[in-house]
Amino acid sequence: MPAAFTRPEDPQDRRTHTVWTGSAEALRVLGLRRGSEATTSPLTAAISGRHPERRVRVRADGDAFDLTFLAPDSVSWLWSQGDFALRADLEQAVLAAADRCVDHLVRTRPLVDGVEPGRGYAAALALHAVGTPQPWTQPPPPLLHVHAYLVGVLDAAGALRGPHYGELHEKTLTREGGAVGRAALANDLRDLGFTITPGTGPDARGFEVTGVPEALLQSGQAADKGCAGLGEETDRDPWDYIPRR
Repeated sequence: MPAAFTRPEDPQDRRTHTVWTGSAEALRVLGLRRGSEATTSPLTAAISGRHPERRVRVRADGDAFDLTFLAPDSVSWLWSQGDFALRADLEQAVLAAADRCVDHLVRTRPLVDGVEPGRGYAAALALHAVGTPQPWTQPPPPLLHVHAYLVGVLDAAGALRGPHYGELHEKTLTREGGAVGRAALANDLRDLGFTITPGTGPDARGFEVTGVPEALLQSGQAADKGCAGLGEETDRDPWDYIPRR
């Protein structure tokens, strides 16, 4: 996580990079609160469909899913070179973009039995700074990405259900989720004073921050493939929002 790369000159940082998100109703089923830290034991219990404290099963059926959102290489490189304040701003922007993805997909896609959208959801967001370990001869390039653990969605009766497996793997869903995430991230980056170069990446669906040397972007592409290697193909669109069990 980004906290592993704290520098000696950085101020004390009490922020967490793993947080609970979702609707109050769904999180209440798990005894959780939006914005609170998602620590290991409660996260493990929630992913398995159990209440983090009582350990009783609270998800009616199905499984949780890990949906991975990747930031552009230029954002990751800016993060690696920035001071504490800039790194904190970029971390927050990437987390917020992933949050928007999950919220949009739950509200607009039939994740309840493949029939209707969820009435709410519970998820945990975990921000990481590098991809999957590879046999690098040098340290791997930075790669800001978020694992969004979608624990469950609420059905019309208020029951917490596992998100529909087939719908999460529907190709237009991943592209739509990626589009929502990158639009949110680009807007936040503009608010931070950056200029955006649109039309990059596969099918020109992505963007980069203007001014980052192309050579740095090329060297970071291997990290994209490393992150995708967590059970996914390595030639995918880095903007796709990819579900994994």
